[in-house]
Amino acid sequence: MHSHTLLACFLLSVVSAITALPSQGFTRLDTFEKHRVASTLAPQLSNGSSIVFPKDDSWASITERWTKYQAPSFQMAVVPETEADVVATVKYAESRNLAFLAQGGRHGFAPELQKIRNGILISLENFDHIRVDRASGIATVGGGSVYQQVASALYAAGREMTVGACSCVGVLGAGLGGGHGRLQGLHGLSIDAMRRLRIVLANGDVVNVSEQENSDLWWKICGAGQNFGIVVEADFQTVPPVSQGLFYDVEMVFSDDKLEPVLELMNRQIQNQPGELAPIIAVNFVYAGSEADGRKYSNPWQQLGPTTFVEATFNWADLPSKTANGLIEVQCLKYGYKNTYSVNLKRFDLLTMRSVYHSWSQFLGQHPKVNASTLLFEVFGQKAVQAVPDQSSAYSSRKFENILVVMTSWYTDPSLSQTVDAWTSAIRAQMDKTSGYDKLYVYQNYAHSEPLQAIDGYEPWRLERLKQLKRKYDPRQMFSAYHPIPI
Repeated sequence: MHSHTLLACFLLSVVSAITALPSQGFTRLDTFEKHRVASTLAPQLSNGSSIVFPKDDSWASITERWTKYQAPSFQMAVVPETEADVVATVKYAESRNLAFLAQGGRHGFAPELQKIRNGILISLENFDHIRVDRASGIATVGGGSVYQQVASALYAAGREMTVGACSCVGVLGAGLGGGHGRLQGLHGLSIDAMRRLRIVLANGDVVNVSEQENSDLWWKICGAGQNFGIVVEADFQTVPPVSQGLFYDVEMVFSDDKLEPVLELMNRQIQNQPGELAPIIAVNFVYAGSEADGRKYSNPWQQLGPTTFVEATFNWADLPSKTANGLIEVQCLKYGYKNTYSVNLKRFDLLTMRSVYHSWSQFLGQHPKVNASTLLFEVFGQKAVQAVPDQSSAYSSRKFENILVVMTSWYTDPSLSQTVDAWTSAIRAQMDKTSGYDKLYVYQNYAHSEPLQAIDGYEPWRLERLKQLKRKYDPRQMFSAYHPIPI
């Protein structure tokens, strides 16, 4: 990725392991802890589950994360096969007073994750089932599924819903924090399509959560669910595809002198976005419909004089991997330190953005080891998102996210982290001053070190309600490593 590429992502959418068997398969039981696990946890697990330790061959493949930045550490990993295996592991961790973390797509990067030291990793990789009921349109999705799996399954079934733009991100990990995507202008956020969640609570109980069952927990789960349990399965309401599932795509590259005209056009289209529109990366434009219909929205971009302007048509399931010249897929690579900050904007302030662009170019020039970094702007459709009442769930920023700014610095030398933190936090503060909003707002899944109110809302009743639910469902704060709610 070129170090001076400004990524303006427009989504103006309407669019050897140790087996669990106690009597066989254990390798190198050379520590007291391994013997303890062999005699206590392992007998409770099903035959298809496994327990993995750091010296085992599969350790790296199971524990490798999207970023090493402020990452958790583990003394062992459990790969459960069944819901009962998850329950047994949670109860074991609680009995030993060990921190644990459930893992799906492995993309979470909240700084609080580093508080988990020598904990237990619960890998949900076996929970990747996807079932689509063609009669009702309900898609049942396992807690370890990623967006590409869901997109492919739904497309094959002739259905769709809002999924994230990045194919390798976990559906439930991102979805519990809101779940943005290309089709949110038509269908709302991922949480707006949720109908039921099956959750393992901190005490080991397994409950169904919906508007009808455990409705108080449902309110909180939809927007900040990582604080209350492990979601092993979820039901989503899907819909028939728009435009037969075909999307008009344009890849554009603009020179430096076109920055202000590009931002001005962005601002205009934010104010006048159709439900089915979605530009996407530097600048990649995606429209849920035919090329002929989409051109009335892409023509203004072509008139700006891009250095490249390449048109194509993709089916819905291929969008994550084929659009944006593959740059989104590059972001799936799991290595190095990806240090991410974010801020929500109402509009682009041209003077501020020119200053940010100049500062970013200088920073990368001074620190070439960070030159794989990206400055990404996501502009998703808002119509269906804002049609849902703010009070309906813990998700609080429906009216404060015209533009999601994602600044990801990517490097392999951890000594650069302090330098990156200082520069990126300063740039975030600069953009926040001219954001157009009266307070700092940040999308939960992109949050770094902001006040809790910037993530979960500034209304006092919101935080109080969250605290009450935390005291009820997780009084020991077992789930407190991802933007935690205080007791």
